[in-house]
Amino acid sequence: MIIACTSMSGNNTRKTSYISTHEFSVSKACKVNIKPPRAPLIKEVIWSPPSRPWIKINTDDASVKNLVKAAVGGIFRNEDGMCLDCFAQFLGDGNAIFAELSL
Repeated sequence: MIIACTSMSGNNTRKTSYISTHEFSVSKACKVNIKPPRAPLIKEVIWSPPSRPWIKINTDDASVKNLVKAAVGGIFRNEDGMCLDCFAQFLGDGNAIFAELSL
């Protein structure tokens, strides 16, 4: 009865699976069809150098929603694309807005 109910509910969901190998084997034993997540979208980024004597500064922030952790980083490059300086800092507890405002 448990396997039948698990199979029915697992096969009727639209959610994708983010499971471990142990959960995968249990799902297969319960005859649940695994729905893998979609592949991430890959975008090509073309870097164009600044004109002399300018430098380019690229900064970004990141946060992990479930862990409520945040970090920031950046890189400074000259007209040859050489790294002049860079930084990265873990901010600890915080969300995306906190990370963005910390730059």
